[in-house]
Amino acid sequence: MLLNEKEVQVEIANSLNKCKETVIVLSAFIKHQAFQWFREQIKASDIKVTVVARWRLGDLIVGASDLSVYEQCKERGWTFKVDERLHAKLFLIDSSAVFIGSSNLTGAGLGLAEKSNFELSTKIKAEDADVDRLSKYVDSCTTMTDDLYNQMKEVVDNIDTVKKVHHKWPASIKNILEERVDYLWVGELLFTSPKGNSTQDEIKHDLLLLDLESLDVDRDILREQFLKLKIAKWLLQKLKNEESKTLKFGAITRCLHNALLDDPSPYRKEVKDFQVNLFNWIKYLNLSEFKIDKHNYSESISLIDY
Repeated sequence: MLLNEKEVQVEIANSLNKCKETVIVLSAFIKHQAFQWFREQIKASDIKVTVVARWRLGDLIVGASDLSVYEQCKERGWTFKVDERLHAKLFLIDSSAVFIGSSNLTGAGLGLAEKSNFELSTKIKAEDADVDRLSKYVDSCTTMTDDLYNQMKEVVDNIDTVKKVHHKWPASIKNILEERVDYLWVGELLFTSPKGNSTQDEIKHDLLLLDLESLDVDRDILREQFLKLKIAKWLLQKLKNEESKTLKFGAITRCLHNALLDDPSPYRKEVKDFQVNLFNWIKYLNLSEFKIDKHNYSESISLIDY
């Protein structure tokens, strides 16, 4: 059954009132007053609550989300996480009831404000596979700390909002937000091989991923952008965790297949194709961080000087 913003507000409140163990919230935007309402619905003090927001710098500057939400979480001993890619709006209560739709945890999104948005959501029962997939995603998000929060707050408080620029977090914060990469989406993989035959859509996808308008740039710039990719960080992380700092092609394919959160998961053959693209990019860029060795029927990759 479809629920409008006021109806979903009532249903979420009823479920939170009865909650016994856990709550997970994914909401791109979260506002202070709406979060106060959310806190009031959870009666028991021992409920484990995890909240994930998008918290792009622009969201906080324009007031789409409020920094104070972290402080409210901290007061209750709840976990607050950030993922700049987040667009989902979801409430999972006791690993059973799922509310999913268009409503952010804001006054306008949940019909708490006098002038609210028109939203639609639905309530479903979570399957074990859904809970597992969501848990993996939440684990991959950046957990907020006082130090990271204070860095973000300082940037927001001192930003020059008069300048019409595209605001992004400084590198010191961006590196923390992207430090750990345990899971990936297919959309975060490279769809092309350099100098290979690719469609315009595939090329456009990779240019967007690399944050470039064209591949006709200085090779050093291309290397820098490649190493910022989540798939590059994921590979570095995997190799760092290996005692030998080396993995064979087949082992990486298995790891990559298991790391993808998409449902349905791509076939192993498709994952292998993505990995071929990854290896071809590393060879093309002649990255000093990696060494690729050719064997009789396969290849292996090693981490160098790391």
